[in-house]
Amino acid sequence: MLRDWKSSAKLPVKPNWFDWHSWIGVYLGLMLFSICWSGAFAALSSEIDWLLMPESRTATADENFDFSNAFSVVERAYPGAKIELAEAPVNKVSAARFTVKEPGGARLFVYFSPATSEVSGSQSIFTVQRFFREFHEAFFGLYGVGKFLVCLFAIPLFLSMFSALCFFKRWWQRFFQLRLGRTKISLWSNLHKFAGLWSLWFVLLMAFTGAWYLFEEARYKLGDEKFALVDAYPLAVHQLPGPGNKGLEKLPVGELIEIARQARPDMHITTIQPDRAGFFYVIGQSDDVLVRDRANKLFINPASGEIEFNQYAEDLNTYWRWSETVDILHFGTFAGIASKVVWFVFGLVLAGLSLSGGWLYVKKQQGKRSVKWPKANFAACVALMVPISVLPIVWVYLHRVGGKVDGEYVMVELPDGVTVFIVSWAIVTLLIELLWVIGICRLSRAKNRKLHLA
Repeated sequence: MLRDWKSSAKLPVKPNWFDWHSWIGVYLGLMLFSICWSGAFAALSSEIDWLLMPESRTATADENFDFSNAFSVVERAYPGAKIELAEAPVNKVSAARFTVKEPGGARLFVYFSPATSEVSGSQSIFTVQRFFREFHEAFFGLYGVGKFLVCLFAIPLFLSMFSALCFFKRWWQRFFQLRLGRTKISLWSNLHKFAGLWSLWFVLLMAFTGAWYLFEEARYKLGDEKFALVDAYPLAVHQLPGPGNKGLEKLPVGELIEIARQARPDMHITTIQPDRAGFFYVIGQSDDVLVRDRANKLFINPASGEIEFNQYAEDLNTYWRWSETVDILHFGTFAGIASKVVWFVFGLVLAGLSLSGGWLYVKKQQGKRSVKWPKANFAACVALMVPISVLPIVWVYLHRVGGKVDGEYVMVELPDGVTVFIVSWAIVTLLIELLWVIGICRLSRAKNRKLHLA
């Protein structure tokens, strides 16, 4: 007996990486699916809006967008409204977009066609892109914990990848080995492994950028509450003092734009905010690689035309330079539609892996005499409640966006195409998740029944 104990004590204690991998799939797979599934569509959400909304499309236009003329046209079309934001066309076949706030508080997207120099239409700011942004980023806030919850799942996403590499022998040799197998289970198992291997780079990128978002959110909510290096708002590390131009007449928009172009001839202006805490705010792209537009920005005193602050992306330190890069990598916007399609495809692959892994494991456990992961069906039902609990938040959100009429919030009017797409996506998503939960519950019950009979 002592000899047996000594011999067993010498055996190395290795973590069962397959068990960890399976635990993540069974208990957290449905939440990972919700995040990856919505993220895939978020990557192409702007293009979906372009397809659904004719007013956002235009004939081929000149690359040199005339902001000044567009401002004049929109101001004449909406004389009682306030222009909050002006965005240049993202490509030659897209209209410029203005965010306009009406007297009742409702905000609209007003589209300006550079080809015709006319307003091509308007709609609510609740678009397909806005829906997927709010859902994927934070489950529409989810009662104050949504963003933390989404960002936290960067950890199990990484652990799922790491644990798989630890138990999958010689994985680096199997990128071109796809075995069909003799049964459906073996087929799906081999597909799961094959897709997982080819998605390694994407999982690593999503996990790393997701962890950065978690750090940023923790810093903002629990730390110094700073989200920018320099800005006119208190959220900046260095807040700019007000321009002190209250009551003074502002220079014409065209003149302010010309001042910005003379100050930054290297910058292609993409967005203008006429009143950012009193400043005329301009952002855009220069020669820098992989940065958001706001990495290059100008704060101009609208009364005097003086440049109050001029930021170059190349002057940012490592921390803030990386902060301006993360979004580009996470959503794959760096190469236009080509990179977005790649991100969409791999987002769908990750969504499929999230569901298939847990299902395969529970399916394979049916013939065994012990229950490895109890209460899997309960965990699946809890995860299903998260997207369902978002629905009342969306309802309130749609009323807030709609603005007020006679002092009461009203439901926003959505374009038919946007409504149909979002509702269809939500129904399909809930059906997929519901079918997965039902499948897990059935497998778990069948397993428990066999154990009881044994």
